[in-house]
Amino acid sequence: MYKLLIADDEPGIRALLTELFSADFTIDTVDRGDVIISLIKKNRYDILLLDLELPGKNGLDVISEIKESKLDIAVVILTASKDINTAIKAMKLGAYDFMTKPFENEKLVFILKNISEKITLENEIKTLRTEIKSNYDLEGFSSQSKAMKLLLKTVKQVINTDSTILISGESGTGKSILAKAIHYNSNRSLEPFKSLDCSTIPQDLIGSELFGHEKGSFTGAVSRKIGKFEAAGKGTLFLDEISNLSINFQTKLLTVLQEKEFERIGGNKIIKSDARIIAASNRDLKKMVAEGKFREDLYYRLNVVPVTIPSLRERADDIPGFIDFFLEKYNQEYKRNVTLTVDSRMFLTGYLWPGNVRQLENLIRRIVLLSADKISTYSEIVNFIRAEEGSEDIPALNNGNDNLQKVITLDGNGKIRSFSEIEKQVISEAIKFSEYNISHAAESLGISRKTIHNKIIKYNIPVKKSI
Repeated sequence: MYKLLIADDEPGIRALLTELFSADFTIDTVDRGDVIISLIKKNRYDILLLDLELPGKNGLDVISEIKESKLDIAVVILTASKDINTAIKAMKLGAYDFMTKPFENEKLVFILKNISEKITLENEIKTLRTEIKSNYDLEGFSSQSKAMKLLLKTVKQVINTDSTILISGESGTGKSILAKAIHYNSNRSLEPFKSLDCSTIPQDLIGSELFGHEKGSFTGAVSRKIGKFEAAGKGTLFLDEISNLSINFQTKLLTVLQEKEFERIGGNKIIKSDARIIAASNRDLKKMVAEGKFREDLYYRLNVVPVTIPSLRERADDIPGFIDFFLEKYNQEYKRNVTLTVDSRMFLTGYLWPGNVRQLENLIRRIVLLSADKISTYSEIVNFIRAEEGSEDIPALNNGNDNLQKVITLDGNGKIRSFSEIEKQVISEAIKFSEYNISHAAESLGISRKTIHNKIIKYNIPVKKSI
């Protein structure tokens, strides 16, 4: 229930308004103008019904102070004065509406209903933006990879500037996610985020998508269309896979970036652009410049702050974290409790991931959805990947990952190792992969906590991280 403050020096008006709105609002009343600001600051009212002629301070001064103090409250003026200039002045100072006494109850109820709906919508938008921001929190990009740590450091240095950012990286590395994270953690976060995948739009429609068009400007233009530049406003425009733009359109885009203005197709109105530009490409734009396939001046206009996201095979240390994150995400979403065996975790960590993070996420989702048991095994995961690749052959393992080389059945002389040697090493690796959480290690191995404790004692396995 929203909070309403009624400010009027007539007891009868205060009583009437209280009775009229008591069912829908929490109400307080006041008969002086010089205490209104302190009451608003203390009680955080949503709406103020304000008489202009009050002892202590008149209503116009109250509205002016509300504006100066940047108090978030909707003000509706109630006054016996029919002076139109007073109404105009009140509206310029930020009043939501203006009514003269005697007022119509139904009209006033309608006004407050509209204000309540507006407040509800604004609160929903704020909540949604908060949720979106939390989903794209830069801290969620925490990484063990030196390349990613350097990337995040660079991003944080320029996040609140107007600098154009060019994100490079293979498909599936998370370029669009990073672009959204930059926007929602910047000082433009309350402004729109608009994106366009330049690889999915026919070249003859790119202009309409970016700049918009006027009705009748070409066949099929049955109404005016607002383009991405205009819709982005003072927010962020993300141009994904920008390498797909034709040379002709690259020239048009360069002009807009330089002049910060454009016209809709078929129009003659100059529209200013204040959107921040983030571009991305999975191709080497510098190489394309050398080949004459991309304009050099546009490349340097976009490449003010270059950011390259490493492939997943270059940041294998981050894979265990991704596995845990996606497992938790999709177990919650699908109300499952699927875990992975140690050997399957080790396989996933050493896999080359041609589709990068996107492929890993899709595989974990499939594992959670389709696993027959609560524990997904190495053989089951290999079958998932074979089905995905459509081949019995799977990409080579990441030879740089030492963990996969440790759990083998042969010793250094090519002789078969004893079962106890293999068991000790498997349990040791399970404990390390579980970050020394014994319960998680036991669960990943499919054995009880009591069993793993007995094995730890038997093999004298360290259960704490060394300093």
